[in-house]
Amino acid sequence: SIFVKEHYSQRVTVVGQVKNPGTYDYPSKQRLLDAIALAGGLTEKAGQTVQIRRLDSVSHGADQTLLVDLDKLVNKGKTELNIEINGGDVIFVPEAGSYYVDGAVRRPGEYHIKKTLSIDEAMLTAGGCEPYAAMDEIILMREAEGGKRKQIKIDLEEAPENAQDITVRDNDII
Repeated sequence: SIFVKEHYSQRVTVVGQVKNPGTYDYPSKQRLLDAIALAGGLTEKAGQTVQIRRLDSVSHGADQTLLVDLDKLVNKGKTELNIEINGGDVIFVPEAGSYYVDGAVRRPGEYHIKKTLSIDEAMLTAGGCEPYAAMDEIILMREAEGGKRKQIKIDLEEAPENAQDITVRDNDII
């Protein structure tokens, strides 16, 4: 009698924002984090949601896409999200969205959205405001329908809670 301990003829493909994208030999019973580790881990630009595309043999060739929130898996300890990877799966780690902070902040520039964050958290990420900053004249430029941008005025001197209520979206400019 023969017992197969590990099956290496299957492969798994890891693409997107990982350090070494490619196709890897797949030992059986690996999980999502194991496959990401095979590809060298995540890059700085990696988003927080991973897509696993798998050929569903039950539905006769239809693709199935599973979404896993890495923030919940890694930072909040929801180990049930560390799903088992099948041979032939394609794991895609998309690029995180980004926002821009400019003006009277210590480190203006582009920042990646790694988690849900508010306007005041985004400004703190950019080093906080300079002493001469006009805290009552903060403007958020956000894409609206039709590709146009709309301006949202934020007054941190009068209503600082407004900056905690507004979450940062992809391509926002503060």
